[in-house]
Amino acid sequence: MQFVLWYKFSPENTQKVLNLWKKFKYPKEVKAIHRYIVIGRHTSVAIFDAPNEESILKITAPFSPYGVAKVAPIMPLEKAIEVKW
Repeated sequence: MQFVLWYKFSPENTQKVLNLWKKFKYPKEVKAIHRYIVIGRHTSVAIFDAPNEESILKITAPFSPYGVAKVAPIMPLEKAIEVKW
């Protein structure tokens, strides 16, 4: 299942977060699709495919000392508009 991760960090932690992203390795069961930094907002965004909750925890836990992570499941808009609600 695909997820989007928004990670909001404090401005004073910017360098720590960037250094952590430089060396961060996703768990082998997770496929990173895209990673972004939102310029001027102290936020990073990642889109990834993960099989379970444990995988999500492995991604968010290393960053928890520096900010707050929010994770939500996502699907392509084209697929969503075909779903019968």
